[in-house]
Amino acid sequence: MNREGAETFLRLLAETEIRGPSSPPLRGPWSADAPAGSTSKLMVTVAQALTAVQALDDKTAERILTDFDLAAIVRPGHPQPAPAGRASPPRPRPGALRVTIPRRYGLPPATGTTPAAPPGPGWPERFVPVGVSVPFSDEEFTGELHLLCYAHVASGAAFAMTWSIRHAAAPFDAVRAHPRTLAWRFTVTDNRGQRYDLGPSARSDPVSADLIWLRPDPPPDIRWLEFSAPGTSPVRVELVAAAGAEPEAAQARRSAGEQLLIMIAERLMADGANFPRDQRTRSRPGPASRPGPQSRPAQAVPGALGATAAGLGTIIAALEAAGVLSPLSPVPGWLATVCGGLNIGGHGITAPARRDLPEPWLNLLAYGQRRKPDTGPVHAGFAAMTVALPELDGIGLVFLGLHTSGGVTALHALARGLDPDARAGPCGVETYFPLSVWIRDGGGRWHAARPSHWHRSGPEYALQLWLVPPLPRSATWIEVLAAGRSAQVRARLTLRWGYSP
Repeated sequence: MNREGAETFLRLLAETEIRGPSSPPLRGPWSADAPAGSTSKLMVTVAQALTAVQALDDKTAERILTDFDLAAIVRPGHPQPAPAGRASPPRPRPGALRVTIPRRYGLPPATGTTPAAPPGPGWPERFVPVGVSVPFSDEEFTGELHLLCYAHVASGAAFAMTWSIRHAAAPFDAVRAHPRTLAWRFTVTDNRGQRYDLGPSARSDPVSADLIWLRPDPPPDIRWLEFSAPGTSPVRVELVAAAGAEPEAAQARRSAGEQLLIMIAERLMADGANFPRDQRTRSRPGPASRPGPQSRPAQAVPGALGATAAGLGTIIAALEAAGVLSPLSPVPGWLATVCGGLNIGGHGITAPARRDLPEPWLNLLAYGQRRKPDTGPVHAGFAAMTVALPELDGIGLVFLGLHTSGGVTALHALARGLDPDARAGPCGVETYFPLSVWIRDGGGRWHAARPSHWHRSGPEYALQLWLVPPLPRSATWIEVLAAGRSAQVRARLTLRWGYSP
């Protein structure tokens, strides 16, 4: 890695931008205290890329961007201070640029945390696919609790679950709090007669998958649990599962720069699959908006793809200067092909397009090109499955089932080793989750799994990934392909579907 080359490149880029900016000014996550219209979007994007691959540290990048802001203020044509009696924007000071972590899909990031360590030797981890619905009905609520998977980990025992509300006497705003208002309605008893309380986490969406914890911690050899709810008969949940297929691991040799460009490409393809073709390059001032947990990916800002891809050529040059991307790497050519397939111009990639794209990329690009927006609704439902993957680049993943609601399929996972304080990455990539995850269904169609949101659940993190396109309910099995810089893992899983209206 050439850290000196990375710093030199960013400083030379700053000089070029001072002479004539090639991108509009931006008040971004690097410049919370800077005047609006100081730091250029290209400068911020390249700084994010170089810090994401650890070619630059945060302090060096902040110092360079601070110098750029100071030079931009005194250059000819920069807005002058406001007349007396009118407030003028504060002048940036060296070291005054604060690191800010953006809210991810409406969720505040965890702060002051460190990646969780895996359980100690001999800890009885268990992951059992369940796929059982527990109905409930009283004068306030009528609906079902859908249990996807039982997980017993270092922090305790929990179910991955979703809620479905069929009828509510209370207004909609009150219904949003139903994980807290409904949890106490359930009585849970194990095969030994021990009773448990349910402890929902902080999520409170009308229909959302999350973790719901059992208190106290049950014994490791528990065989079944019986759920009782008002107005319904008890439902027994068996916790004995047949042995599943073992994941197959293979070596991967990706540089830090290649992995970053792959994440950018997958972000573009996932977003592009949800855009009408004629809306991919229309521009709109300001950074692209990001969808919330309950919104559909198709509702993103028109023109966001063109804005996201702007400056990719400069990012590639910066990564090569930093020594984290070989000039012979095929990935820049792949990225050029992706931009061409999505009808995105202005990206600045000079590498020739290549035809040898990975199979999942070709499949998703073909879907995006033939797709008619807002057609082909996917019916709601949930599927039980589970698999614990070998550690990839320091991150441990356990998939805990999936569910489809509102035309969006969410894959639910428990993760260790995430960096919740990771700085926002370039082009909207989620650097706290530096892995590539794809799902292939029984029909041979590939689905990109992009991080939607996460939250802390004890030493682990509850994580949701959106599948693009959504998974059809006809799929009886899936193949998971997860890859990092050093390795990739495949696992074939049988789906046990349940349905919800």
